[in-house]
Amino acid sequence: MNAQVKDLTLFKGMRYYYPPDNAVLVFKDGKAEISYGGLPIPLLDEDFAALEGEPSYDMVGRGIYEALRNNPDCIHGEQYAMLLRDAYPHYLAELASNAIMLDSKEVDTPYLDRKITCLKIFSLLEPENYGLPLEIGMTFLDKGMRLSVLHLSTVSLYRAEHFLRRAHTLAPEDPKARRFLGEACFLLGKYDEAVRLWRDGVSVTGEADGGRIRERIARIEAGTLPHLPPVDYLEAVGAAIACYQTGDYEEAIAILQDVLMDSVFREEFPIPEIHCVIGKSFAALDMPKYAEDEFREALKLDPAHEEARTLLQGMTT
Repeated sequence: MNAQVKDLTLFKGMRYYYPPDNAVLVFKDGKAEISYGGLPIPLLDEDFAALEGEPSYDMVGRGIYEALRNNPDCIHGEQYAMLLRDAYPHYLAELASNAIMLDSKEVDTPYLDRKITCLKIFSLLEPENYGLPLEIGMTFLDKGMRLSVLHLSTVSLYRAEHFLRRAHTLAPEDPKARRFLGEACFLLGKYDEAVRLWRDGVSVTGEADGGRIRERIARIEAGTLPHLPPVDYLEAVGAAIACYQTGDYEEAIAILQDVLMDSVFREEFPIPEIHCVIGKSFAALDMPKYAEDEFREALKLDPAHEEARTLLQGMTT
């Protein structure tokens, strides 16, 4: 492998072009130019294959835009982002509009990843803007609690903590940064730090949210804690869902019943889907009475839970 390539982030379907030190990118019909000499440029394979000398303005733009969208944490990511800002503002406008669109509606998990990528690219350009890592951290926090990816909750929540801590470092008095960093710490079992973060910020949160935080603080100080950090239980729920999906119904039931044995976690995180998955597993094992009980438990936690209601009706009619 080329010694230069070994020190770079590799991208599928892309190759690096090494411009001469005096390379200049010309754009705006020749009215503007910017030096990019010495900066390894990722190009799409088809663009690299079509090279006849130096890459065109469009080739460079396509390459760095695709690289940043694939991995904004890549080597030279900050330089690529600045080149995008200075020479390709239309790509940044596209990223901004995507981020706004994704923020304006309820989206599925893959779209959260797209939002995180957009925000990371802007964060490369504004490293002192605490609002960007704050939003990234909150999005990772959201992802870490999504039922469909609970098996990745440990990774997501530690990433959430990383970005929320950066936001808190940049703006230590910001109540929102304290609030959500405290949430991440709580989920990771760092209870004392969660209390410290929440104490000064609780008065500025909404009444319902503030009340819930005060209750959490009281339980932590009383030692009323889950046996394991909440993130471990969330991972277990994700593993149980995977067992159900592969037909290992008995294992799914066993894991989820173990989770429910921790009354503190059960009360702190009333997740109707746990009972729904147990119920569906019992139904698959031809144990309808147990299945019905679980669907009813799910409806106690969420009377509007459509799946539990439909499944229960199907078994009782």
